[in-house]
Amino acid sequence: MDPKARQLLDAFIDHAHKSTPRSPDMHRFIDFVIAVHRENLAASLDEVLDLTMQSDLPEHIAVRLAMLFGHGLELLKRYDEVRG
Repeated sequence: MDPKARQLLDAFIDHAHKSTPRSPDMHRFIDFVIAVHRENLAASLDEVLDLTMQSDLPEHIAVRLAMLFGHGLELLKRYDEVRG
């Protein structure tokens, strides 16, 4: 994973309300997804899943975040294609 992407993901993990991430937490995670897309940073779904699973986040939340990461990147890529 790109060091900048790792730094952004770590910032989310370090500050997130672990049992149930709150709105500000999710904004931080979405900012991570946007940065990965916008800056073309190397980060895979498997890396995001591994790092969130290694944190204190519950497994079901780690899995949801990894899915959100994958879907978010797909959405942003498609948006760029449609926008031209």
